[in-house]
Amino acid sequence: MDQRLVLAERYEVCGHLGRGGMAEVLRARDLRLGRDVAVKVLRTGLAADGAFRARFRREALSAAALNHPAVVSVFDAGEAEVDGELVPFIVMEYVRGSTLDRLARGGPDGSRPSPERALRLTASVLDALEHAHEAGIVHRDVKPANVMVVDGTAPDVVKVMDFGIARPLGARGVTITAASMVVGTAEYLSPEQARGAELDARTDLYSTGCLLFELLTGRPPFTGDSPLAVAWKHVEEEPVPPSRYAPGITPACDALVLRALRKDREERFPDAATMRRAVLEALAEPHHAPTAMIPVATASAPVAPVPLAPSSPRRGGARRALLVSSAVVVAAVAVAGAIGAHAMRGASGDGSADASGTGAAAGTVVAPDLRGQSLAQARRSARADRLRVGGVRAGACAGGTTQRTVCAQQPAPGSRVTPGTAVSLQVSPLLPRRG
Repeated sequence: MDQRLVLAERYEVCGHLGRGGMAEVLRARDLRLGRDVAVKVLRTGLAADGAFRARFRREALSAAALNHPAVVSVFDAGEAEVDGELVPFIVMEYVRGSTLDRLARGGPDGSRPSPERALRLTASVLDALEHAHEAGIVHRDVKPANVMVVDGTAPDVVKVMDFGIARPLGARGVTITAASMVVGTAEYLSPEQARGAELDARTDLYSTGCLLFELLTGRPPFTGDSPLAVAWKHVEEEPVPPSRYAPGITPACDALVLRALRKDREERFPDAATMRRAVLEALAEPHHAPTAMIPVATASAPVAPVPLAPSSPRRGGARRALLVSSAVVVAAVAVAGAIGAHAMRGASGDGSADASGTGAAAGTVVAPDLRGQSLAQARRSARADRLRVGGVRAGACAGGTTQRTVCAQQPAPGSRVTPGTAVSLQVSPLLPRRG
């Protein structure tokens, strides 16, 4: 591409920053505001394809919906004529730094990050994911290559990038663009992505577990001769503790990684905030002291999220074979995405009095009725009653429900629960589902 090219009579191209299967990222100068920017341009030849254009537009909208210092900011989007073809572009914050995959392989001196630094970086990624999930967006491609560490920052400042396959909560796992086009990375796929199942926020937590595993060990949890072989392992093979590959990793760190990598998403951390707390607790452990394993579930663990729709069990040899065979499609998927860090929200309430009413059993509160509220309102209401929102899923609701409002919850309104219990919510879809 011509280095003197000016897009939209405003962005003067100065050079290339990177290239992928669908797009290239250029360094440019914003002639109007006098600042350096990164411009992502859909590659010439793909712009005429409606599916590629839709995905590119979705990336711009997803990233623009997130406003946080650790998420790469989107400044502008539009179309420009390049080589006689109208090509869409996205103008983003220009970040000088290194991706986490380079850090995991070894810095300039060949050394990988310490376990403590790996945990701190992961906590920042989870903070960003919490922000995205609260906005109703599942990233679907959390991986080291999609997270940057900004040069010259101490402590590390991360930036999560590239929302090319981000979806509203409840979207299906498989992304197909063209039969021969690779649009994903098998090493970080969750089992439900490999099966083509419906996704929720816990998909990103699995991928974050893969990211932390690689930061700790220098390798992803599963490798193989082909993307299909790797996808099969995500579905069928249990991971080994990261301490098997690297010294100095505490039992607490092993435990949180293995919990994040559970095949059954109900056994993973329920949300990014909970996983982040576990990361910080592991970080606080003495470096060499033995530590108890983190249990998969405790008395205060959140209840299971409200299912989107009845589904048949995914057990049995024939059924499992059919599910795993869908990984053939997903294994052709190579993903490009990234999200950054979000300020840690306090887990405590806002100081309001217990709203459970008189006559409640000692040590319990009454679950409020959150139906009809927006997700943000529901979180505030739960905190006011000394509860918290746990898993959030999007799903079909009764007719007339406003977009992104709560239409079902568990525990049910009026149930007596212990303070701190997580309330799982079902919310109406961000966008109407199309056939």
